[in-house]
Amino acid sequence: MSVERAEKSAGPDTASAPARSTGSARRDGTADVVGTLRAMLLNGQLAPGAELSQVGLARRLGISTTPLREALRQLEAEGLVETRRNRRPRVPPFDPLDLEAVYSGRVVLESLGIALSVPLMTDDDYDALRTSVDEMRDAGIVADFSRWEPAHLAFHAGLIARCGPPLRQQILTLAARSDRYRRMSVLGQHPAGWVVGEAEHEALLEACMKRDPRAAAGLLARHLTRSALTVVAHLAPDADPVGVRLALQMVLSWADSDQEELDRRAKFA
Repeated sequence: MSVERAEKSAGPDTASAPARSTGSARRDGTADVVGTLRAMLLNGQLAPGAELSQVGLARRLGISTTPLREALRQLEAEGLVETRRNRRPRVPPFDPLDLEAVYSGRVVLESLGIALSVPLMTDDDYDALRTSVDEMRDAGIVADFSRWEPAHLAFHAGLIARCGPPLRQQILTLAARSDRYRRMSVLGQHPAGWVVGEAEHEALLEACMKRDPRAAAGLLARHLTRSALTVVAHLAPDADPVGVRLALQMVLSWADSDQEELDRRAKFA
């Protein structure tokens, strides 16, 4: 039976819903499905390389295939789902080149994001970052990954919160893709990795509070590069992530440079 016929035979499921625009309800429903599927992809419930049956997933989530298809299209745009001609969509398999591309892009864009955000940060931003750092530390002490992970994600999102929606969305998309690889490696739930990152998170917060965009960008680029190289070492020990190292060099060439020298070069460019 086709997906369309199956949906028709299921009958309407919104007769008792409160009055609201159809478009708004559809967007909200799709957003919920996207969030659920994204979590399943990132935590490994949907394994790398697994084929995705729309009918099976719809039954599993208790929804029709219409919002599911829309959600899969959005996740494909984020790089978390892969469609293939005349075949079922699937979770992208592990790809060292994709890992390198994702982390390289993240090093460059996230460093740009924090550099743009730091001059605009407020006391409320600092408080939110401090809360995330403290929560990560407390969760690390008891090795509670379920507490540490949301605080970690909130911290990184807070670092680039003031860079503007378009750039921020690109960064968050790359962060979600890199998070899938991080969780595939032992780094994802290994307390030792949290301890190493704790000092780096503290240094990043300090640079933000000092309103030093260059220091913040350099620290973040190094932090992300360390994470990337650790993930690569676990998942693809024979790979050489040249792009990640080059991205770091590009950021540091600005972050560690002298402003007066840059101004002088710009004047004669």
